[in-house]
Amino acid sequence: QRVCRSDQQCKNTRGGYTCIDLCPNGMTKGANGTCIIDECRGGTHQCRYNQICENTRGSYHCTCPRGYRSQGVGRPCVINECEGRDACQHECMNTPGSHRCLCPAGYRLMTNGKTCQIDECLEQKIQCGANRMCFNMRGSYQCIDTPCPPNYQRDAATFCLKNCPPNDLECALSPYALEYKL
Repeated sequence: QRVCRSDQQCKNTRGGYTCIDLCPNGMTKGANGTCIIDECRGGTHQCRYNQICENTRGSYHCTCPRGYRSQGVGRPCVINECEGRDACQHECMNTPGSHRCLCPAGYRLMTNGKTCQIDECLEQKIQCGANRMCFNMRGSYQCIDTPCPPNYQRDAATFCLKNCPPNDLECALSPYALEYKL
């Protein structure tokens, strides 16, 4: 037999029972015993992807897991790799799942993807002369000797091409071209 009203739930207690008021659909019992709308549980919230819905009095808000930052309601939370120490020498741009380092005007990003440098050889169009190459250094440049070995002659700034005398088998078996890369 039913001892509580239809909008109540019966709860057993030691030696008796208690009738507890139920909340209508879409509402939950708050800490003080009143019924409140829970958008998070009811599915009426706009939190999406990896956002966490947190119910508040009369509303809700979307938060991100620890270490992530929000891009706004209904947009995925992202990790900001730029917040890590030493991500970039100059400016860091956060991208989905990664980051990109940016350099000031006139500088170029080095192969390590973090530091920036001016390539004086390229920017100043340095010509070092015959059998020499421009070697870019931090804050300057240096012209380095790059002579061709015997039986090779210079073709371009960085190439030495084989030029063997007739019937020289050792020369014929050597590499056709050598290239200096600094």
